[in-house]
Amino acid sequence: FEGEDLTELKGEALRRVRPRMQMIFQDPISSLNPRRKIGDLVGEGLQIWGIGDKESRDKKVDEVLDAVGIDPDAARGRRPHEFSGGQCQRISIARAVVTEPKLIICDEPVSALDVSVQAQIINLLQDMKDRYGLTLIFIAHDLAVVKNVSDKVAVMYLGKLCEFGPPDEMYEDPVHPYTAALLTAIPVPDPDVRPEDRKILKGEIPSPISPPSGCRFRTRCPKYQDKCAEEEPEVREVRPGRFAACHFPLEPGEELDFTRSPAAAEAATPI
Repeated sequence: FEGEDLTELKGEALRRVRPRMQMIFQDPISSLNPRRKIGDLVGEGLQIWGIGDKESRDKKVDEVLDAVGIDPDAARGRRPHEFSGGQCQRISIARAVVTEPKLIICDEPVSALDVSVQAQIINLLQDMKDRYGLTLIFIAHDLAVVKNVSDKVAVMYLGKLCEFGPPDEMYEDPVHPYTAALLTAIPVPDPDVRPEDRKILKGEIPSPISPPSGCRFRTRCPKYQDKCAEEEPEVREVRPGRFAACHFPLEPGEELDFTRSPAAAEAATPI
């Protein structure tokens, strides 16, 4: 982070890095202390780090609350239970940006919200990114949300990076079989297409405690070969600007039949 290896930092050195990194949590209501007032919650980081005097801290709190669409005069003396989920998430965003960090980790920040509110929060995050020059790491499972908010997308499976690249290119033509499986699973808005007829990914996710040898996706991959079990693939550039951890990445325009994977074959075997 900013040229420093975080795993090597200890004690005070690590503590000094933390204000430059903040987090927005999945559940906006439970992530806010119900016993504290909104003004205190948002301004806590400024107080802990001794940033400015009380007057400047109060002014900064009012500024960030106003920036996220919360009336500071009405909100400052109230507590989290008096706000909706969407409003609480706006307050969480204000709390995250008040120390002017360089990086914010967003852990499923819209999954607990109604669809109509999700769009508002996503737009707000985009505005905050532009306004404060932020870098956002956006963790999510909603493929549409990921595509809309991301400049770069990283796909992970069982804790390992599968593919990395620009969202438009990745969604149009994936290079890793797991990415292709995710995109294939998106429902088709056509009543004539029956779900059971689609060639989507089969099988159960292996245990993360005892994952498969080699490539962790090999037990469900239709491109599986012996090399996949013997050697763990490393992330490499398989096309210009496209990176994947796969021994046998997809060719441009290639489509996969996931009913031919080892897991699908095992499921079809009579007991």
